[in-house]
Amino acid sequence: MNRSSPDTKCLALTCVVSSVVICLMAVICGAGVLLGLSLRVPDDETAQIERVESPTIPLAIEVPSEDIPVVVEGVASTSVINGPLRVHFIDVDQGDSILIIAPDGATALIDGGYDNGMALAYLQQQGITHIDVMIATHPHADHIGGLVQVMQAMSVGEIWTNGAIHTTSIFESFIDTIADQKIPYHEAEVGTTVQAGDLELKALYSKPNAADLNDTSLVLHLSYGTISFLFTGDAEYAAEMEMLQTVADQLPAQILKVGHHGSYTSSSPAFLTAVQPEVAIYSAGRNNDYGHPHQETITNLINAGATIYGTDVHGTVVVETDGSRYLVYPALDTPAIAGGNLQPAVTNPATVLPQPPVVGFPSATLRYDPNGPDRDCGNFATHAEAQAFFIAAGGPEEDPHGLDRDNDGIACESLP
Repeated sequence: MNRSSPDTKCLALTCVVSSVVICLMAVICGAGVLLGLSLRVPDDETAQIERVESPTIPLAIEVPSEDIPVVVEGVASTSVINGPLRVHFIDVDQGDSILIIAPDGATALIDGGYDNGMALAYLQQQGITHIDVMIATHPHADHIGGLVQVMQAMSVGEIWTNGAIHTTSIFESFIDTIADQKIPYHEAEVGTTVQAGDLELKALYSKPNAADLNDTSLVLHLSYGTISFLFTGDAEYAAEMEMLQTVADQLPAQILKVGHHGSYTSSSPAFLTAVQPEVAIYSAGRNNDYGHPHQETITNLINAGATIYGTDVHGTVVVETDGSRYLVYPALDTPAIAGGNLQPAVTNPATVLPQPPVVGFPSATLRYDPNGPDRDCGNFATHAEAQAFFIAAGGPEEDPHGLDRDNDGIACESLP
């Protein structure tokens, strides 16, 4: 019978011990995976164990849109909405400009008003230094003029237009600035989706060859959770009718940016019936030469059940939503209008929806009683503060404090 040599026995024993060690290491690593542990080997090759923490994921609780939004910490679900979406309908006088700040911080700017510096000043006031997505709905000066100033003052990630062209110096400056700044340029067609961080803006209408430049306007739809916005540019009746024939099922939105500054050429009853807006916001200059908003439009909006805000009356209007509810924040503490100072004839006032909760954002604090002692412009720090006081005191119909010297409906225009 053959006998193993001592060397052979040692070799066999070494193999057995090595196998046991390997098995023990496998067990330890497996347990580490199960317990949420990770192994790292530093320079001295000595194994160390570190615990990996699991992050807490915020959960937005869904409730009806008319309630006050609440966001709480909780367990993740398959449809988590992180943070609020804020849409700023900027007061740029007689023009359009809308700033969208996505929950992840991405920024989109739809139009920029005239080249009066108001859009740029507002962006800077909000601490905005970069625009991720810039959108020009159409090439009229009251929509693209301010965009030129923004492009010249801050970086822009990309720009979208409808492809329509114009023969004005401001449009030439618009195109030249895009080229000079080397901004990626795109043209949106119907169905195009423009991505702004977590958000998607879908083009429901784009017709660059329309006979009227207003009817070339990009019309964009934005949904966040169950809350939707419809941005209409200056789209008029012909564009509205085409949308009713092609994308009627995609038009519904709680928040409507009223077409063409509240002109009677837009906001037809049939179109509003399809949109079903709860809140309608128009952008117009105070005492503008066009008479915007027109009586017919206001009446149509009231009959559609919308609560109405306008930049000529409320200043900048901000809508904030968590994806299931929304709040409206006008800069000036003026009640939401059902016709505003136009006082349209309403056959059934009960059809006007109750006003949503309103909190000033940014708000002008009334430091003085509008019915108290006489005040002058020297009592106010800003034009916004003076304007809020002026409206609360009864202006422009009444001006007991004499804040509107030139009777144009604007108080203390010399203030910043």
